[in-house]
Amino acid sequence: MTKNVSLIVMMLGFFSTSLLAMKVDPSLISKITLEKDHAKVALGDNPFKQVVEQNVVKAMSNKIDHDIAIKVFNQSKEWESLSGDPSGTHLLRFSISTNKFVTGKFKISGAKNASFYLNQSLIEGDKDFSVALLNQDYRALLVISGVEQWQALSIEWFDDGITETETETDKTDSVMAQQSSVVFGNDHSHKRASMKQYYDSETVGSLNISPDGELLVWTKKAYSDLTGDQAGSVVEIINLDSQHVVYRWQAMTPGHIAWRADSQALVFTHDDRLYQLSRKDWQLSQLAADLEGLSSIEWLSDSELLIAWNQSAEKSHEFTKRYRGLEDRWNDWRDNEQLQLFDIQSSLFKQITHNKLSSYLADIDIKNRKALMTRHPIDYKAPAHGLTQLIELDLNTGDEKLVGEYRTFNSAQFHKDGFIIGAGPDFKGGQGNNVSNAGVANDYDDQLYLMDKQAQIMPLSKDFKPAIGQIEVLKNGDLIVSTTDQDRRQLYRFDMSRKTFSKLDTEVEIVSGFTVSKQGSPIIIYEGTSATRPQSVHTRTLRSTKGKRLFDSAKTAYPKVDFVDLKDWDYTTESGQAIDGRVYYPSHFDKTKKYPAIVYYYAGTSPVSRAFTGRWPYSLWASQGYVVYVLQPSGATGYGQNFSARHVNAWGINTADEIIESTQAFVKAHPFVDKDRLGNMGASYGGFMTMYLATKTDVFSASISHAGISNITSYWGHGWWGYAYSGVATKGNFPWNNPDLYTQQSPVFAADKVTTPLLLLHGDADINVPVGESHQMYTALKLLGKDVELIEFQGDDHHINSREHRLRWWKTILAYFDLKLKNEPLWWEHMYAQKADQ
Repeated sequence: MTKNVSLIVMMLGFFSTSLLAMKVDPSLISKITLEKDHAKVALGDNPFKQVVEQNVVKAMSNKIDHDIAIKVFNQSKEWESLSGDPSGTHLLRFSISTNKFVTGKFKISGAKNASFYLNQSLIEGDKDFSVALLNQDYRALLVISGVEQWQALSIEWFDDGITETETETDKTDSVMAQQSSVVFGNDHSHKRASMKQYYDSETVGSLNISPDGELLVWTKKAYSDLTGDQAGSVVEIINLDSQHVVYRWQAMTPGHIAWRADSQALVFTHDDRLYQLSRKDWQLSQLAADLEGLSSIEWLSDSELLIAWNQSAEKSHEFTKRYRGLEDRWNDWRDNEQLQLFDIQSSLFKQITHNKLSSYLADIDIKNRKALMTRHPIDYKAPAHGLTQLIELDLNTGDEKLVGEYRTFNSAQFHKDGFIIGAGPDFKGGQGNNVSNAGVANDYDDQLYLMDKQAQIMPLSKDFKPAIGQIEVLKNGDLIVSTTDQDRRQLYRFDMSRKTFSKLDTEVEIVSGFTVSKQGSPIIIYEGTSATRPQSVHTRTLRSTKGKRLFDSAKTAYPKVDFVDLKDWDYTTESGQAIDGRVYYPSHFDKTKKYPAIVYYYAGTSPVSRAFTGRWPYSLWASQGYVVYVLQPSGATGYGQNFSARHVNAWGINTADEIIESTQAFVKAHPFVDKDRLGNMGASYGGFMTMYLATKTDVFSASISHAGISNITSYWGHGWWGYAYSGVATKGNFPWNNPDLYTQQSPVFAADKVTTPLLLLHGDADINVPVGESHQMYTALKLLGKDVELIEFQGDDHHINSREHRLRWWKTILAYFDLKLKNEPLWWEHMYAQKADQ
């Protein structure tokens, strides 16, 4: 290991800011030394030489004097003494900025003790601190003590990738580029959000407003190096008027929280126990114990609860299993859930549903003591090869009334005019189908219906392009619905008398969750994000035009962070298909430069949302120096039924051409994008699309597929949702009546046509898309001698969710693109280099 930059601190007790304040490229600085009566900065030929030398303030004393500081561009930096003793503990804060992955070492000399922190994380070491720096901005803190001679104190940075010969003699452009990958600067400057910030930052969820609209239960969660995969969480009740916390659970994690109708009490579960919390004096009382399997709670009266209770099935044999149906691939299908009444005074339970099929609670009508529930008998007679029974239950007598049986069904709620139903376009014989020329609809494009008291169906959203999500029925019969509205999720009010939708102003692009009060004028609490702005929580009424902000992650978790810029870029294909898109611009964007680009899509039944983070942090990718183009090929919901219907019986037939053509047009319209450095990526159906594109085009230089499908037949036969999903996506088509669809559209059958380097990522415990889908493609490409990598995440399912695994997954994605699109192999080799004996 050899020296790249020497930052020798001999400045009478404080650290020179001649480079810290200016963010001077450290490769241009030889050293800082102390003369008899002044500081001297030795520089080679560089544009900062005159400026720095003119601005170095002379040190006039040989003692520590914290009134003296080096000033450059009117900024100063000092050691911060914690004791006033020259040999005591001193702090130094500065920033480090990198433009690529770098490994190296900080070496501290002249102090007995030293501790080093990067972004609040302690770096292991004594006075030598080895680090692997990601492409991001760091805030560094150096803590030292036991300095006997400040003139002898030095701080040095050694870059593993640069040799002493290169540093001192070689002045080629490539070497200078290497040296400029680490820049030291002023601690107070703005910075890019770090990878850990995207995952760790505090968020709010589980919103639950009291019926009177005065109180709100919410859960705050955050991660850190200390908590690891276990989130630090707190559950609070806040007063919405004062925004003060009125109750906070201690040493408990409440679940299944339910407010009483008068808002004076709530019940919740913790550790398989049922508790009641009184609003009058905030006193807890335990109501019941040994409630393992309890899945939901609803109040029926001040003294009675309706509880859904799930009983796990016993294994029929120690090591064999006879399948009872296709659903038996679902590991919890044999469990049985039934409804029970619980009397608070006596603590007695009474089971009111008895059926070999689970009885799932959909809604309750407290006034008339009725419940809606669903059951799912085995029935493969027609797509989507399943059946839902909707049943009305009399809670007094236990009598059941079958409302109907449906092939497409999502939700049902009581309404003063009958029932509000959420289901696909083909509900009740296609009464919601609005596809041109009576085409086949995509039943994932959820619609809204009213079933009146004579069981007549009225489609309410047939001509409304957004897809329907969560539904809340208001006291006056109007509805609040969340919708997939193109690549946004928005709230709408449905006026039942006028049969019209009106959009609510939410100030966020993605509403991730909401709750509505039941009494008086409805109060809505919702949380969400936007493409380049993190989570916030808001409250508003239906009458107000703008709400009040209760929580703002941008202020609490992202201070002094510069978020990347975003612009919408839409394209119409030569065939006339409109394709929505958006472009994330790299940090410190310079239109005169050429940038590599990442193209992302899903291409399945859902659009790629404008959420700030989550599994796919597009802003993070852009901050790493990539242009990121996200597009919405046809087949997704939120754009109307004609658009979503293009997903049915396609498996890439339409979408592949749209992605290729849109990408080529995007590159042409953005001259700062390097056409020879394009990467593409997708997951699940998007992973299938990545593999499929690799057999169709060489427009991309590197491709990544996460949990992708390589063989449609094997996914149909083995995937968790395979046969049911195919009941919509390949409606009426099977391997025996349309073998071409199942083979010609399966990437593994055209593996010999792949020319693009491909990284396959997969959780080895994925039950949705079994890991064999990636193995089949890996086997084919390896035998063909193609450039392919397979990385399994052990123990992970379809999504890589745990903190440690998610961060490594993100790093793997970026390291591969850095390798292939930036010709920077160090990060990939650092993560996955084989040992010499392997």
